Amino acid sequence: MTRRGKISPHAKDIARNLFEIGAVKLNASHPFTWASGIKSPIYCDNRKINSFVSVRRKVAEAFLELIRSEFPEVEMIAGVATGGIPMGVMVADQMDLPFIYVRQNPKEHGLMRQVEGHFEKGSKVVLIEDLVSTGGSSIKAAKGLREEGLELLGLISIMTYSFNRASELFDAEGVNDFSICDLDAIVEVASTEGKISLAEKEMILGFRENPQGWGKNI
Repeated sequence: MTRRGKISPHAKDIARNLFEIGAVKLNASHPFTWASGIKSPIYCDNRKINSFVSVRRKVAEAFLELIRSEFPEVEMIAGVATGGIPMGVMVADQMDLPFIYVRQNPKEHGLMRQVEGHFEKGSKVVLIEDLVSTGGSSIKAAKGLREEGLELLGLISIMTYSFNRASELFDAEGVNDFSICDLDAIVEVASTEGKISLAEKEMILGFRENPQGWGKNI
């Protein structure tokens, strides 16, 4: 099995916070449809974090702990547009570091930049992402930073589904990936607190192993 990125030791606490503010919803019987067309038993809207001060601070603290322990040499924080920008700014401010952000693709007008902000080539960067599913958007951002001559130390997301496809992409591109929370933590908290049955737990974890085919028989 493909290896999975490192997860914060506070993952279950963050999972509880996400449930408390309604950022995560589970429904194995009536799955959600993602923009990609994938039928999913989970929907995660991390934009809600920005509206809840206490949760926002807890997530930022988890980011800070990971960055300080794993990437003490960091010189700059980058955020993936648009979801990674608010948390990236908070983290950069707490660490007294400069901040830049990365689009999925270069602009088609003006200076046609993909990376916005001031930076020096060779700067050591940690990339902040809000959610990792297949990993495609994260890889585009990582490549954008590297094409500008920046040194990407690692990627940290608020939440990851831990799909094999994402892990394979990160391995292929040499991206060190970490996350504050993951599907295992979400499902474990939901199961422990009686939000889902044992059968639903197994169904949701099965989604991780085969996201494209999971919802075809529902």
